Parts: sequence; structure tokens; C-alpha cells
Amino acid sequence: MTIDTVISGCVVFYLDSAEGLDDQRVAIVKDCLGDLDELTETLDSESKLYFFRLRELGAMLLGDEPRS
Repeated sequence: MTIDTVISGCVVFYLDSAEGLDDQRVAIVKDCLGDLDELTETLDSESKLYFFRLRELGAMLLGDEPRS
């Protein structure tokens, strides 16, 4: 699976669940955010924008402030 597929799947789960994310999905999103932090350092500016927005989405799922 791709990282955007994983995060979007967690978004769908979050929106469909009255309880929000379960512990397993919280851990998955945290892992994805760590991967995105490492990944975005090596990308060109056009690709970086897409993955930065994806990271913001994942951070919102966890209630974190997006990084600038």
C-alpha cells in the first residue's frame, strides 16, 4: 500500500466512526507521519507540496499542529 492510501483509509475510518481512530490506526498514522518527515526532505518542490499536505491531513487526524 502507498502512504496516501493508508492515510486516506484512516480518514474514512475516522469519518465513519463515532469514536474516532482506534489505537492501531493512531499508531499507523504516527508511523506514516514519521515516514513523511523523512521522505519530504529528499523531494523536489512540486512533489514536496503534495506530501506536505498529506502530512497535514495525518496530523489533523491525531489532533496535532501541522509542521511548517
